[in-house]
Parts: sequence; C-alpha cells; structure tokens
Amino acid sequence: MDKKDVEELLECESIKKTLLLANKKWDRTFNALPDLITIMDTEHRVVKVNQAMADSMGVSPEEAIGKHCYEMVHGTRCPIDTCPHTLLLVDGAQHKAEIQEDKLGGFFLVTVSPIKDEEGKIVGSVHVARDITQRIKMENDLKKALKDKNMLMKEIHHRVKNNLTIMSSLLNLQSRYIEDESVRAIFKDSQSRVKTMALIHEKLYRSGNLKLLNMKEYIEELSRDLSNVHLSNHDNVYLVLDVENIMLDVDTAIPVGLIINELLTNSVKHAFPENQKGTINVNFRKEEDGELLLEVKDNGKGLPSNFKIENSDSLGLRLIHSLTDQIHGQIEVDGSQGAHFSIKFRERKKGEKHK
Repeated sequence: MDKKDVEELLECESIKKTLLLANKKWDRTFNALPDLITIMDTEHRVVKVNQAMADSMGVSPEEAIGKHCYEMVHGTRCPIDTCPHTLLLVDGAQHKAEIQEDKLGGFFLVTVSPIKDEEGKIVGSVHVARDITQRIKMENDLKKALKDKNMLMKEIHHRVKNNLTIMSSLLNLQSRYIEDESVRAIFKDSQSRVKTMALIHEKLYRSGNLKLLNMKEYIEELSRDLSNVHLSNHDNVYLVLDVENIMLDVDTAIPVGLIINELLTNSVKHAFPENQKGTINVNFRKEEDGELLLEVKDNGKGLPSNFKIENSDSLGLRLIHSLTDQIHGQIEVDGSQGAHFSIKFRERKKGEKHK
C-alpha cells in the first residue's frame, strides 16, 4: 500500500467518524424534542421516530421502524378517513389537523410536511404531533363556564322581570283603593315605568343574546302595550312606528325605553283634548354620522312658546331630561306644530359606563 492509498484510507476514516458524530448529534437533537415526531414513506411505513413518539407507543425507536403508522397509532388495518398523510400524498401540500387519540394519551395538533427528492417527487413525510390536551381542557372549561354564566344571567333577568311584574301588580292593586284621581294617575304612571323595565328583562332572557336588545322588536312591543293601555279610549289617535333594526346594550336600552314610555304617555295625555283626531310618530334610526336618533312627535295642540324641558314641573319631562343626560344625549324640542322631541346619542363603547 503506497502513501497515496494510506492517505485516502485515513481520509475515508475521518469522513466516516465525522458522519457518525453528526448522526449521533442529530439523533440526540431528534430525541430531545418533546413533540411526537414520525418520518414515513409513501406506503405509510415508519422510517424513523423520535424517543417521545416511541415512548408514547410503548416501544423502542428501532421497534417502530417498518410498521404501518395506522396499525401502530390507530390500531386499524388501513389509514383513517382524516389521515393527513393520505391528503398530503394526493395534493403534495402540508396539512394540519387536531385529533384525539387515546392511544397517544390525549389531543394533538398534527402537522404533516412533505419530503421530496432532488427531482421534487414526494418520497415521504414528517409528522409532528404536539400535545394540546391541556389547551383543549382549558377551552372546554371556559365553554362550560360561559354556558353556566349565560344560564345564570338568564335566571337573573328572569327573576328581575318577575320581581318587576310583582311590583307592577302591587301598584295596580294599590291604585284601586285610591279615590283621588291625581294620586291614582301617579300610581298608574309608576306602574307603566316598571312595566317598561320589566319588558327589557323579559326580552333579554327569552333571546339568545343576554347583553344586546333588539330595539325594533322592543319598541314595537312597548308601543303596542302602551297603546292598549292609553289609546283604548282614543279611537281617533293613531300610532305610527318607523324603527330600524338596531341592537343596544341593556344599560342604554333601559333609559331609552323609559324615555319612549314618558314621551308616548305625555302625547296621549295632553296632545289631543276632547277626542281630537291625531297621529303619534315614533322613529328610531342611525344617522350618517353614526349617531342614533330617537324621535317622538305628535300633531296635537303643541307646547307653550316659552317651553323648556329642563325647567318643567312635570316629573315625566324632568325624567326624560335626566335620562337623556344619562346616555350622553342631546335633546331638541319643537312645540310649534305639535310636540316634537328629538334625542341624539351615540352607542356606548365596550367598557364605557353611563353616568
């Protein structure tokens, strides 16, 4: 053996040692990863698994080689319908799937990526299964907590509605024993306000949304109830509604409902004396600038020329003024051709509180 042959032999030994060392380093790195990793060929046979995958299967990494993954993992004779490796072999793309596999011990996020040769042909894939059991458990716990919270909120709204209904009934019963008409009217007005709030809580617990109220449905029902009470003896007075499908949170819906109650009651009581014929309009819409506009107007006898709502002695009108401030609104009153009340306000932002 000449010097050149010896040098080539030594070089081959050096390369071999380098490759063995690199392979050992790769194996240590591969087996140090906590995710369950499997390398497979196009026939679903295992080429290599890391230590975490082997431990989850109860075998050594060497024992897993050559086995079909579906037999080893799922205990089936063929690939399962949702097998991401099968999908990859069809379209050549990476696939992800969340699966529950009791044999592996829980829920896993499986990512499958193609392995290609020099010509771009798929020769296998790399499976990386990350344990997401704790995340799924937390998500399920949160879903249960949210469901329990919604049930509790429904029960609260239901009970509040029932309590308000009882209060309304008590006011009605008490008013029957009052002979003074002015005092009886105060009780009736109070009963109407309580019913207005009770209707909101009834709407909330009957709907799927416990935070937002459909104002179109609410205003239509509220107006219908008020008409049955106040307009039953006023055949010549008509109520016309033009209400957009707007959702409001409960903290805004309650004052808006009370405002409508007071304005409608005020029109019915004072706008049309001596069975005068007339119309009451209730409009609610969103303006182009994003503000909400509530209008209640009638074509009755109108308001005094010097009328100012903030100076009114009427409890109902003072309540309207106070409730408008509560929703950060601005009120305009025109009494020249009937009573026309316009209230503009903005929807409450998330987390914002009314005064």
